[in-house]
Amino acid sequence: MTAQPSIPDIIAAPAWDALRKNHDQIGETHLRQLFADDPDRGRDLTITVGDLYIDYSKHRVTRETLRLLIELARAAGLEERRDQMFSGVHINTSEDRAVLHTALRLPRDAELVVGGRNVVQDVHAVLDAMGDFTDRLRSGEWTGATGKRITTVVNIGIGGSDLGPVMVYQALRHYADAGISARFVSNVDPADLIAKLADLDPATTLFVVASKTFSTLETLTNATAARRWLTDTLGDAAVSKHFVAVSTNKRLVDDFGINTDNMFGFWDWVGGRYSVDSAIGLSVMAAIGREAFADFLSGFHIVDEHFRTAPLESNAPALLGLIGLWYSNFMGAQSRAVLPYSNDLARFAAYLQQLTMESNGKSTRADGTP
Repeated sequence: MTAQPSIPDIIAAPAWDALRKNHDQIGETHLRQLFADDPDRGRDLTITVGDLYIDYSKHRVTRETLRLLIELARAAGLEERRDQMFSGVHINTSEDRAVLHTALRLPRDAELVVGGRNVVQDVHAVLDAMGDFTDRLRSGEWTGATGKRITTVVNIGIGGSDLGPVMVYQALRHYADAGISARFVSNVDPADLIAKLADLDPATTLFVVASKTFSTLETLTNATAARRWLTDTLGDAAVSKHFVAVSTNKRLVDDFGINTDNMFGFWDWVGGRYSVDSAIGLSVMAAIGREAFADFLSGFHIVDEHFRTAPLESNAPALLGLIGLWYSNFMGAQSRAVLPYSNDLARFAAYLQQLTMESNGKSTRADGTP
C-alpha cells in the first residue's frame, strides 16, 4: 500500500505567519519573565510517558507558541502521516517501502498485516532465534572451537549497526549477568580492531558481523582482519564457532565461513538508524539476556503507543519535534546541544545525531521537489 500524499506547503499556512508574529512578540523576553507571566508553566508544560518525565517549560515558548505549532502540525498532516506509518503505508516514497521500526517492539499477540503477511510473527520468529542462541551462549552450552565458554562478543558494524548497539550496551551493561561483555568495532582504521582485540583470547571470543548485504566495505574489511586474527591461532575450521552474522545475504555469509544457521535477518522496512531493536541488537542481548532485552523493547513500545494515541497537545515526541522546528525556523538556532548527565548515556548524542541527520537532512521533499 503506497501513500500518495498531498504535500502541504507549511510555509504558506496561516499558522506559519502567525508564528513569525509570535516570535516578534516574544522577542528577547527572558525565561524568568516567561515564568513570571505564567506561574503555572512549570507544572503544566510537562509530560510523563512511562518512566520518562519530559519538562519543556524551560524552552522559550509561550502557550500561544505551542498552540500555533500544533496548528501548523495539523496543517502539515502530521497525524495522518503518523497513522500511515503505524499502519504500514509506504511512506518511504522514494524507495516505495513501509517504515515499520515500530513493529520491532510490538507484543507477540499483536497483528500488523503488510502485503498480506503479519509482520509481527516474523519479528518474533527472529527474536526467538536470537533468544535461543544467546541462551546457549550465556549458559555455556555454546562454546568456542576449543570447548571454552565465550566471554566476549565483538560487534563489527558501521553506522546504525554500530551506533545503536554501542549506545545501548553502554547504558545497560550493568544488567550483564552471565560473564559476557561486548566490544564494538566500526572504524576501518586497523588500529581500532587491534586495540579492541589486544587483551582477548581467540578461544573465548565471538564476533557478530552486522551487515545487511554482507558487502559493506568497512565492515567486511574489519571482519576479514578479525577472521585472520582468529584463524592464525585456532585454524580455519574455528570460524563457524566464533562468527555469527546479522544479514540477509546467505550466499556471502556462507562464503565467509559462517554457518547460515547462525545468521539473523531483518527487513527492508527497518532503517539502519532504527535497527538496534532488531537482530542488530544481538550483541546487546548476548550481554544482558533475552528477558532484559524484552524489557528494553517494551520501553520502546510504551513510547510508540504514546506517540500513536496521544493528542498533539500532550504528545511528547510531537511537541519536542515542533519545539525544534520553532528554534531552527523562527529563533535562528544553528545547532542543538544534547548533554547526557549520566555517563552511561555518553554515546546517546552520537546515536541521536545519526538518527536526526538521516531523518531530517533531506535535500528534497517527499514529493521529489527541492
